[in-house]
Amino acid sequence: MDVLRRVFADKLDINDSEPLHTFSIPGLEGQTYALYAPNGGLWNQLIVALLIQLFFQIVFAVLIYKLIVQKRGSSSSFITSPFLLGYGVIMPVALYIPFEIMEFLLARNRSVKMGFALLPTIVCFRCIEAMHGTSPAAVENSLTNYVTYYTTVSHFEWDEKTMERRKITAREIGVAFVRIVYFFTAASLWLSFLIHVNYQPMESTVALDSFHLSFDLLHPAHLINTYCLLVLVYFVLATGFELTTFGEQIKGYATKPIFDNPLFSSRSIREFWGKKWDLMIHRVLKHGAFLPARKVFAESGYTPAVSNGMGTLAAFFASGLLHEYTWACIFYEYRDDDECEENCFSPLPSKLTLFFLYNCVTMLIEHYYGRHLTFFESWPSIIVSTLLVLTALPVSHWYSGDWVVGGYFDDFSVGLWHIKRVD
Repeated sequence: MDVLRRVFADKLDINDSEPLHTFSIPGLEGQTYALYAPNGGLWNQLIVALLIQLFFQIVFAVLIYKLIVQKRGSSSSFITSPFLLGYGVIMPVALYIPFEIMEFLLARNRSVKMGFALLPTIVCFRCIEAMHGTSPAAVENSLTNYVTYYTTVSHFEWDEKTMERRKITAREIGVAFVRIVYFFTAASLWLSFLIHVNYQPMESTVALDSFHLSFDLLHPAHLINTYCLLVLVYFVLATGFELTTFGEQIKGYATKPIFDNPLFSSRSIREFWGKKWDLMIHRVLKHGAFLPARKVFAESGYTPAVSNGMGTLAAFFASGLLHEYTWACIFYEYRDDDECEENCFSPLPSKLTLFFLYNCVTMLIEHYYGRHLTFFESWPSIIVSTLLVLTALPVSHWYSGDWVVGGYFDDFSVGLWHIKRVD
């Protein structure tokens, strides 16, 4: 156990990094910049965090398969009800475990602490799938498939005939590697720029961690700042998720895509959230929130339109709760923590849930009234995408602002190439 603690002994603080090279830029006399290399310790800590959680994920997978999946549809007493077992025992325990693991390891880097939200994300949503029977067909075909399903948040491509994972091709491995290099480089460059301008290229009266509704949110300076942060969120998430998925791909198995150029190729809000942005979490929410809610309302006699609408609402609400929990891991304050007075940040509860519900409302409005906006169909995708993103930008700092003020982006930069002014 002491070996594990030694892995996390390095705090991975951006201010403790040693520059690889210092330089000045012609025309900017008196300004010195430093180039920092990626610190492999961050990625080592993330790998260890994921491996520790993997043990619990496998245990939960076996329990859920034996006690819920195989018993689904059979008569049971209230005490042995799959819903009581799932909602009353399995999910609360899965939500509790990461905090005890963090207390033991005392990880300090916030991007590493974010990794501890993986266990409850997988277990809770896939437990809901098991209770409602909305998992992909192949994963429940055998205990082996089901355990495999719980080993990663990535989604494998399953062969419907053989019920086995599809093998990946050499070309697909190459494409995946190129994507990682692209996103890693893009995140490094864009983060270096935003660090230089303190994450706000334009002077704005809106505090990034604020929560309010006013006309200041429509000011061009605020919209430019939030758009820049949205691009950073995209690059950072894509870097982390592509690396996670690559770990499965190099084992020889094909996985489904994660991002599909959402900021520049989306033709509708629905397409942005459903087919372009963070498809890995989208699939988690689809099978673990949208389909169960739609099934419940459909079985209660509601029309398909109502059932689909409530499923959509459930998915966005669940996304809000998932992100609230993830933020709780990122900014978790350790018991008896002497460093907390200077370095701790407490995000405002419910802000993320309201952000996702806001986007749910905009998508539903588009669904019912978008037919009146057919003139957009002839416009270039990059213009349409930018206008679509603009609907979320006024309040997108409810999401990204905490990562600036709370230090998440600074902590993530430790694992990237980055340039910082040092004088």
